[in-house]
Amino acid sequence: MGRGLEKKKNKKKQGFAEKLNDEFSDETSGPFKLPSGCEVALFVAPTAKDLIAIRRVCDEVGMGTLVILLNARFELIDNFGSEEAKQLFLEDFEKVFFLSIAPQDAAPGCLLHRAFPNDWIVARKPKVGQPKTIGTFQSFPTHEECRVAYEGLEIGDLEKGVENVIENLSSWLK
Repeated sequence: MGRGLEKKKNKKKQGFAEKLNDEFSDETSGPFKLPSGCEVALFVAPTAKDLIAIRRVCDEVGMGTLVILLNARFELIDNFGSEEAKQLFLEDFEKVFFLSIAPQDAAPGCLLHRAFPNDWIVARKPKVGQPKTIGTFQSFPTHEECRVAYEGLEIGDLEKGVENVIENLSSWLK
């Protein structure tokens, strides 16, 4: 019984990437490599360090494999390692689904959305009801484009009234 406990203590915990690397490689193969004939590769929430391996994979497989990055959060990455890597991830990859807040200093209370192949949408979320589109763009909107869309927003009297009632009710409940 004591011997079984020792084995568990000595076993090193592996992260997901290490487990995946062990699964698809032998002892001498080196870093992670996609299996031959792989048609789709999905990478979830890659870090800046992961992007180095993903770039290498993209160079190896070329256009023969669909590479999907889910929740990549490129805006949090300061250093892509090289200008080529930065261009690959920021320009060559196509954002097929995106949902985030718009720049709040330019368009407060607004969302930024895209579902490929549709245009980019800046929308305002009213207190009640579905988001209201205030601007559409063929490419990722700039800070200035979001500001102009927000400034062109017209809120009807009924919508203003409903929002005022909701704000009053919420202040009573505090």
